[in-house]
Amino acid sequence: MRCIPIVLAALAAVGAVVMAPLATAQAATAVSLNAPMARAGEVFTCQEVDAELPEIFARDCDTGHWGPLSDFVVNSGDRTVYRCATGWAEGSLWVRGQGCRRLQSS
Repeated sequence: MRCIPIVLAALAAVGAVVMAPLATAQAATAVSLNAPMARAGEVFTCQEVDAELPEIFARDCDTGHWGPLSDFVVNSGDRTVYRCATGWAEGSLWVRGQGCRRLQSS
């Protein structure tokens, strides 16, 4: 009868090892489902753009979006246009872009 507690403890340990990856996968899925989606193809007009390519930082923009961005365009107050691969917007306060390139000036 002394073996039963040892066997039960061993089974519990095996169950914890088997279930841990499942719990981790569930947690990762919950986090990814709650993460904001990147908005693609946006065009922003911003009053001020500081460009140190391949990055830009723009202020006073015409958006209410907060969160990640992908494949977007920023038109500056001096009519210079930049296309960026990724970035982040904080509403009308600012837009930051990475992987940007200058398209044109008009």
